[in-house]
Amino acid sequence: MRIVKIALTILGSAVFAALLSVTVYIMVCGCIGKTASIFGYSVLKVVSGSMEPSIHEGDYIYIKRTDTDSLKAGDIISFYSQDDSIKDVYKRQTHRISAVLSDGTFVTKGDANKIEDSVTVQKVSIIGKYYGKLRFFKWLGSFASTKKLLILFVIIPTVCMAVYEVKTIAEIKIYSNREEALKAAEEEK
Repeated sequence: MRIVKIALTILGSAVFAALLSVTVYIMVCGCIGKTASIFGYSVLKVVSGSMEPSIHEGDYIYIKRTDTDSLKAGDIISFYSQDDSIKDVYKRQTHRISAVLSDGTFVTKGDANKIEDSVTVQKVSIIGKYYGKLRFFKWLGSFASTKKLLILFVIIPTVCMAVYEVKTIAEIKIYSNREEALKAAEEEK
């Protein structure tokens, strides 16, 4: 039974470490504007409100690489834009396809925008198709200030370790008191 507990503890720790690593990877990529890719899925942080009310600024979305021939009007895609008026260093956008042209390019438009994008999207520029939001990362992103990150990654773990240590010391003290009581009882006999 003890071996099973140890194995489960090690497995739980490994899973926790893996999830923490993935979370940190996604958050760092979101902060620096890179695309986080994991097992064919990409996670992007939305930096504008062009897709409101469907997708909000600050949302983390996940997209999946897809066959560009299967895309149709109404699908939401993430792509690298060739539009020179976009100031984003990575020129990454997520917009809805409003039309598929005969040459295989896509006309896109943000839901909140009044007009379609001025530059069509080439198939090679497509990162993937939108599949949903990752609300956990938006919540976690709300901690993206120095004070909040200090609390989250330093103070809370330190307090947890301190509580664990106090508990361990108390257990040792209780065990020690029992041992002393047993010795005293044996000496009286």
